[in-house]
Amino acid sequence: MPRKSQPRDLPTDLHDYLNILPPPLPRPPPSRVSFAVTDVWSAKVPFEIDELQLVEAYLETVLAELLGPLP
Repeated sequence: MPRKSQPRDLPTDLHDYLNILPPPLPRPPPSRVSFAVTDVWSAKVPFEIDELQLVEAYLETVLAELLGPLP
């Protein structure tokens, strides 16, 4: 006659399936390299009328989808 296995303790929350991943590893220490950020934009950014018309046409279609046609 085979031996019966001992019953194991069941977890208290049987639906606790979100905690199946091991805890994340600790982050490495931050690097000691520093970066210098510089701003090379001029005071005024030049643009052409064609670029403005392209942006207006795109925004017109996006806003029409979101808000419906204008009255």
